[in-house]
Amino acid sequence: MSGDLNQLGTQIRQLTEQQPFAVHWQIRSLDLKSSPQKQPISVGEGEHTQLASFSTRKVSLLMSCLALVHRGDLALNQRLVITESLKDGVRAGIMKDLAPGVELSLEDHLRQMMITSDNICTQLIFEAIAQATGNALQWVNDYCSWVGLKATIHREVFPRSGDLDWHHGIEHMTVTTPADQATLLELLGRATWDAGVADSLCLSRELCRFAIILMRTIYTPLLGASTSTVSFAEKNGRGLRSLSQIGLALDPDGTPGAAVAVFAEQIPTQLPCGRPGRLAAYELFSSIGQSVEHWYLQAPPRIPERAQPAPELTTFVTASLAQGTTTPQHTHAPTTSHPMAGVGKLFAALTIAESAVEDSQLLKAPVTITGEHRRQAEVGPLRTHTGDLTLCVGDAVGLIIGTCDAAAALGLRASLEQRNFDLLAKARSLVERLSHSAPALNQTLIAGYEDPQNATGDLLEGVTSPQDLVRLLAALAEAGGLTGSVASASSSRAQASPVTGIRRAPAHRVLGWMAQVFEPAGLAYGLPGYGPKRVSQWSVSGLELRSDTAGQGWASVLITRPDGTDSDAELAVAAAFLAGGAEAEPARGLVFSQAFGDLGLDAYRACGKIGATEYRPRP
Repeated sequence: MSGDLNQLGTQIRQLTEQQPFAVHWQIRSLDLKSSPQKQPISVGEGEHTQLASFSTRKVSLLMSCLALVHRGDLALNQRLVITESLKDGVRAGIMKDLAPGVELSLEDHLRQMMITSDNICTQLIFEAIAQATGNALQWVNDYCSWVGLKATIHREVFPRSGDLDWHHGIEHMTVTTPADQATLLELLGRATWDAGVADSLCLSRELCRFAIILMRTIYTPLLGASTSTVSFAEKNGRGLRSLSQIGLALDPDGTPGAAVAVFAEQIPTQLPCGRPGRLAAYELFSSIGQSVEHWYLQAPPRIPERAQPAPELTTFVTASLAQGTTTPQHTHAPTTSHPMAGVGKLFAALTIAESAVEDSQLLKAPVTITGEHRRQAEVGPLRTHTGDLTLCVGDAVGLIIGTCDAAAALGLRASLEQRNFDLLAKARSLVERLSHSAPALNQTLIAGYEDPQNATGDLLEGVTSPQDLVRLLAALAEAGGLTGSVASASSSRAQASPVTGIRRAPAHRVLGWMAQVFEPAGLAYGLPGYGPKRVSQWSVSGLELRSDTAGQGWASVLITRPDGTDSDAELAVAAAFLAGGAEAEPARGLVFSQAFGDLGLDAYRACGKIGATEYRPRP
C-alpha cells in the first residue's frame, strides 16, 4: 500500500468535519511486501485522547489470552461451560439466549467474543486467564504495557453499559486511545511476517495470523461494509454516546496494509432530520473504509458518498394495528409476489411453535450442529466454530430468527428429519389453514426447502407478498398479546383465535424469538435507539453486511411501537421487499440496510404520530 498517506489524511478530515459529533482517529501504514523493516508512518486527529474502550478492548484481551496459550498456560481446546449466573446483565452476544450448560472450547469462546462481541464468552475468557495467572485484569494490563500501549487501562471484566446514563464519566471504565489501538493492530500485522515482532508480542506468527482470522469473521463489519478489493479484520465498540471501529486493512491475499482506529464521541441520539445519530457513525466508518481502499488502489481521491445506488423498491406496506383493527398507512404494490428471501424462517418458526403445542418435547429435542453443517453455511456466527455443538430445538430456532445462522438451520433440519417431523408439509398445512382465516394469506406458497449448498438460514423457500406478511404480523401481534383484542383471560392458549388462526402460546413463543434479534437490520435498522437502549421491536434477522447473498432481493418484516406505551396502544407492522440483481456490489448489504432503515423509521413515526411523513416509493 504505497498511496499518499497525507492525501488520505486530508480525505478523512473532510469526512469527519461533516459529522455532528467528535471523531478521534489514526491510520498507520504498513508496507510489508516491499519494505517490511520500514518504520510506519501515520496520520490522525485527536488520536492521543483517552476514551472509553468498550468492546475494542477485546483485541488486547484476545492477544493477552493467546500469549498464555503460547507459553502453555492455557489450551485452545480446554472446555468452558456457560452457566445461568453469567447471563446477568448481559446484552451483547448470542449465548445469553441459549439454555445454560452449553460447553465451548476456549477457541470458540474467543471466536464468539470477536464475532458477536459476546460478553458471556468474554467473562469466561477472563476466568480462564485468572485461573492461569491469579489476577486476570493485572495480566491483561501488564500485557498492554509490555507491547507499548501507554494509555490503555483495563478496569472491568464485565462493563454494565446498559446501566449507564448518556452523560456518564469514564473514570471507572476501560480506557484507550486511537493511537494505542492503531499501534496494537500495526504490531499484530507486522508479527504475521516478522517472528521478532511476534516474539515482542509474546506470540508466534501462527497465533498472530489466528487472531486476524478471528477478527475477519466479525458479524457486523463496518470499515469493510462497502469495500470490494480491500477487506478488514476488525472489532467494534459500542457505548451509549460512543461508537468505535478498529481494524487491519488487508490485501486480497490477506497481507496487512494499514491499521485503522476511529472513535466517534458525543454522537447525538437523533439527527435534525430524525434519523438516529448512530447511523451517521456507521456510514462514516464505511466511508473511511472506502477511503482506505481508494488509497490502497491509488485511485483518484474523492469523498465517498452514502452507498449508491439504492436497491429498487419492489413492494412495501405498513399499517397501524390497534384493538384488532389493521389500518394501512403506506402501500406500494402490496400484493405483488416476491421470493421469501429472508422470511422463510418466520414461517418455519411459527410451524414449529404451533407443532410444539401437541408435542411438548419438540422444543427440548437436541439439535447437533456438525462440521459439515458449518462448511455448507454461507452466513451465521456459528459457521467458524470447531467441534460439534448440541442445542435444543427452541434455542436453534431462536438463533436462526436472531442471526440467520445457516449452520443452526441445517442442524435443525437434520434433527427434525430424525424425529420424522416433516417441516415442509406442516408449513404448507399452516399456510393453507391461515389462508382460510380473516384476512387470508393469498399470495404465500411454500415451494420447498432451502438449498443446503447455499444455505443462508432461511430454512424454507417460496413466495409471499408484503400484504400477506403484514397480515401474518398482525395475527401474531394479536394472538401473542401485543394488543388487547385477544389478550383477555378468556383466550385459550391451546385454541386458535377465530380472528387470527394462530394460537396464543405459539404466537407468544415466536414473538419472543423475534424480540431477541442480534444486531437488528432490515426495517429495524433505522429505529430510534443508541447503545443497548432501543425501542420495542420484533423482527427477523437481516442480511449480514458482508454477505453477497442478496442477488434475489431481500424481504424484511417489523412490529414496533413507541416507548412508554401499554399493550393496548397502537403498533406499527411493516413488510417490504427490495429487489437485488446480478449487478449487486459488495456494498449491497449496507445499501439494503439503509433503504430498509428509512422505511422502518417511517413506519415507526406514523405509528407514534411523531414527525410522520408521507411515504413516497423510491424511483
